[in-house]
Amino acid sequence: MLLKERKIPNNLQLRRYLKPRIAFTEGQLKKLLTDEKGFEGECKFDELIARSPASTYLQLNDLFLEWRNTTFQIDSSLITPHKVYLFDVKNYEGEFYIEGNRWYYSSGYEIKNPILQLQRSESLLTPLIQSLGINLPIESKIVFVNPNFTLFQANRLLPIILPTQVNSLLKSFGSVSMKSSGHLVKSAKELALLHNDKTPFDNMHIPEYAYESLNKGVSCCGCGSLAVHVNGRVLMCKRCRAIEKLHTGIMRTVEEHRVLFPKRFLTVSEAIEWCRLDLNKLRMQKILKEHLVMVEGGKSTYYRFE
Repeated sequence: MLLKERKIPNNLQLRRYLKPRIAFTEGQLKKLLTDEKGFEGECKFDELIARSPASTYLQLNDLFLEWRNTTFQIDSSLITPHKVYLFDVKNYEGEFYIEGNRWYYSSGYEIKNPILQLQRSESLLTPLIQSLGINLPIESKIVFVNPNFTLFQANRLLPIILPTQVNSLLKSFGSVSMKSSGHLVKSAKELALLHNDKTPFDNMHIPEYAYESLNKGVSCCGCGSLAVHVNGRVLMCKRCRAIEKLHTGIMRTVEEHRVLFPKRFLTVSEAIEWCRLDLNKLRMQKILKEHLVMVEGGKSTYYRFE
C-alpha cells in the first residue's frame, strides 16, 4: 500500500529545466548526472517492490523528516505489523572496497561511508515513529541496485544488500493484510504528513540564471534540444524528428516557466517569447485560456495555474 509516492526532487527538476537553456560548468554537469543516476536507482527499487509481495506493506518513499531540530532523509521504507524496514538505495557503478570503516573506489579515492548515514537515519527515525505510536523494531539496509556494482572486502554482517541479493530479499517478504492494522495505517499516514517538501538541498548546485539570459524555446520531448518548431497541430524536433501535440508541448514549457520564475506573471506576450514558436497572440491566448486561469490585471492580463 503506497502511502507516500516518490516525486522528482525539486532541485533535480529545476536543473533538468535549466540544462538546455544555460551552460553548466563541468562540476555542475557532473553533479546533475550523479543525481539523475541516484534518482533512477531509487525508481528502479520502487518498481521491484511493486512487483513483489512487499507491495502489500505500507510503503513510504522519499521522506524528508525532522526530529528535535535535526533533519534526515529516507529513500524508502516499508511498515509491516511486526517490523519497519528502512532502505538507503544506492546506484553505484564500478568496483569499490572497504578497509576497516572506510570505503574506497578501486582507484583508492575515498568516499563517505554510507553505513554511517544509514545509522544516523535509523537513530532519528526510531524516536520519531515511537512518538506516533509505532513501537516496532527497525531493520535498516543499504541496497545496491546497479548490476555493475562490485564491493570487495565486505564483512558479511554489514547491513548491505548487493545487486545479486536484491531479488532474494524481495522474495523473502511475505504478503500481509493490513485490514486489522487500522492504528498502524493511521500512524503511517501521520508520518507521511510530516514530510517536508522544502529541503536545504533545493538551491544547491544550481547555476545562477536570469530570465533575460536563458535560451528560449520548447525543449524536445525526445532529445531535449530547443530545435522545436510548429508543424500544424503538433511540434516537431528538427534534430531527432520527435513529435508532440502542440498543447502538450506548450503547457509543459509553461510549467517550466512557473518553476523557474515563480514571481513572474505569465502574459500572452511572455508565453510567446518563452516558447519561441511561430504562433500569433490569438492562438497562444486560446491555449492558455483552455488550460490556465485568466487573471485580469490593471495594465495586462496574465494566466496562472489553479
